This record gives sequence, C-alpha cells and structure tokens, in this order.
Amino acid sequence: MSNIMKPPAPEYSAPPIPGYAPPPVSSQPPRTSYRWVWIVLGIFVAVSIVGVALLTLGVGFAVSTYGGPSIASDQYYTALRDQNYTRAYSYLGAHLKTVYSQEDFTQMAQERDAAEGRVSHYSYANVPTGDLAYVTLTVTRANGTTYTVNLEMRQEGGAWRVTAFDRI
Repeated sequence: MSNIMKPPAPEYSAPPIPGYAPPPVSSQPPRTSYRWVWIVLGIFVAVSIVGVALLTLGVGFAVSTYGGPSIASDQYYTALRDQNYTRAYSYLGAHLKTVYSQEDFTQMAQERDAAEGRVSHYSYANVPTGDLAYVTLTVTRANGTTYTVNLEMRQEGGAWRVTAFDRI
C-alpha cells in the first residue's frame, strides 16, 4: 500500500444532448395576481349602485310626503302674496273649485287685501306630513295684522291641492 493518495474520481454526468439548451434564468420575480383588486372594486360599485337607488327612493318619498304639501302651500301663498289670484286658484282642489268660482275666489282675496293690506309675510307653524296634510301658517298683512291660517292638503291627480281653508 502506498501512501500516495489517488486523485478523486470525476463525478459521472450525462453528456449534453445536442440542440438542447437549458432554460434561461429569469431575473424577474413571478407575476403577482391582482384579482383581489377587481373583486374589491366590483363590491364597491355594487354597494354604490344600491346606495344611490336607496337614496333616490328616500328622497322621492321625503319630497312626496313632506315636501309636497309644503311646496304646494308655499306656492299657493306666494301667489296670494303676489296678488296672482288665478295662480292661487289653480292650487285649489276639485271640491273647493265647485264651491268657489275663480271670480268668487278672486273677489274674496281682493276684499281681504283691501281691508287688511297685501300679504307681506307668511311662515309655517308646523311641518305637514301624510296623505292628508294639515298646514298651519302664520300670515302677516301689510297693515301689521297677523293671524293663523289652517289649510288641508291632499294629493289629487298626483299634485298636492288645497282641499280646505279657514281663511285667505
């Protein structure tokens, strides 16, 4: 035996296959999926659409329930304040139009204006609500007279109308 070391045996490796190259080594990390972004965006859009629909329904309900009688009574008293009696008469309900002709209504309003002065200011004492709304207004005339007016309002043909009043 000799003390001479033998060189290590070479490791066995398969000879390369002709025409075959190993795949290139990529320096880019694998692509990240952004599917979660689209899912979150889709949920946000769906919630937004539902929110807008509910808001639209809520505003429509509020305007028809609360705003409708307030708006119509405001337009009625604005017409009386402006002495536009034809316009004010147009806000009366069908029953009141059978009780008062346009000429009778105009004469009644003109007599009130002559006795106490024009309507100079009016304000609401309550917020009318419901299908049958009762509106209470405080009216001030040009001569300083202040009094309360009670209006009954209903929807007729999709529009709010004055169906009863205790004074002009």
